[in-house]
Amino acid sequence: MSSKNVICFDISKNERFQITDNYKMLHRKLKSQYIIEQNDMELKPEILAKVKIFILAGPQDRFTEEEFEVLKSFVDNGGSLWVLLGEGGENEFNTNVNFFLEQYGIYINSDNVIRPHYYKNFHPKECSIGGGVVCESMWRHILKQPADKVDYDFSDEKYKLHFQYPYGSTLNVSDPANVLLTTGPVVYPFNRPLAGYYCNEAKGKILAIGSGYMFHDKYLTSYKTNDVILEYILKLLATNDIQFNHLDFNDVELNDNKTFTDIGFIADLPKACLIDSIGSEIPADFKKMFDMSLCSLSNRLLKDVINTYQQLNVKYEPLKIIKPQFEIPLPALQLATFPPIFSEPAAPPLELYDLDEIFSPPRSQLANMTGQCLQALQSSKNPRKPPNLKELENYIKECARITAIINEQHDMSPREILNVVAHQIVTYRPYE
Repeated sequence: MSSKNVICFDISKNERFQITDNYKMLHRKLKSQYIIEQNDMELKPEILAKVKIFILAGPQDRFTEEEFEVLKSFVDNGGSLWVLLGEGGENEFNTNVNFFLEQYGIYINSDNVIRPHYYKNFHPKECSIGGGVVCESMWRHILKQPADKVDYDFSDEKYKLHFQYPYGSTLNVSDPANVLLTTGPVVYPFNRPLAGYYCNEAKGKILAIGSGYMFHDKYLTSYKTNDVILEYILKLLATNDIQFNHLDFNDVELNDNKTFTDIGFIADLPKACLIDSIGSEIPADFKKMFDMSLCSLSNRLLKDVINTYQQLNVKYEPLKIIKPQFEIPLPALQLATFPPIFSEPAAPPLELYDLDEIFSPPRSQLANMTGQCLQALQSSKNPRKPPNLKELENYIKECARITAIINEQHDMSPREILNVVAHQIVTYRPYE
């Protein structure tokens, strides 16, 4: 007889997430360690007798009172129940699973979780949550695994963890249940529970998560943290190796659940000016500040429109679509499949350079420089006249540049150059 635990997926309530459809990767991970079964019949005690983890992955039909009694007995006898829903909660899924979860302090709301700015995913409902793992022993365990982390210097290490929470809703969690995951300080609504956990004295456990897409094939294969969270949840539900204490849930920051009016609907119905309210007190109900009768749809003006055709002597007939013809003087734009090719800059004109002067050896340059200087002295009318000091200074500097005594970045006087040369001559020692 096999010692593996049995995990049963319920498909009797038209579940949205199934191992044959969008949970194939999850099924592949589970079947190596667990016995995987499916239930397509009404819930009965004999069906759950050998099951360790019973999963309701997005039920879209209602449970009966007898089925809730079977689930209650299953949890009281030490079984583990895992409930997954999505955005919109019960209203979207048309189920009544909250009727059972409320007995244990868990309620899945009919709302959405969104990230107001782009990060990793393009859709705002594909939320990447940082700092959402609030159970201390849980995030310390995940930090040791190869999860998705951010290399920022946070005061609390839990903010390094990022997991994907796509198309999900929030929860209300109260005693005796505890919170494992929240939306954190970035995702709307702030610091609201995403996963509620309950455990009784018989080690019966209930785990409710507001997003079944967390373990969808798309997000389970692309993000490491979701995979690590899955392994932690299975270990939590299938074994008794993970034990929590009061310190794990002591420092959990949660905000109250707030509901907002349909802002998109109200924004289309404002009064033209606040002058409409002058002369009367502002009502306590702000909805009275909006005129709900401005927008309407009726056929009362249809007769007047038809009479207008007769007055204008226009034949009344159904309108026809006239296909427009556009003149296109330029060819249609096409996407560039190759990067543009830029012309190379032209080569420098070598005829402007004295190649002999540049590439000649230092001895030739010194000889050429000395010849030019002597030629200038011989061409003077009075040979006994002393040479010009500026020409002598230029001669000394140019010879020092050719022999690399000085470089072009350091400007030395001729006296300093002669001093350097004299010092080198005095300290010169021939090889022995």
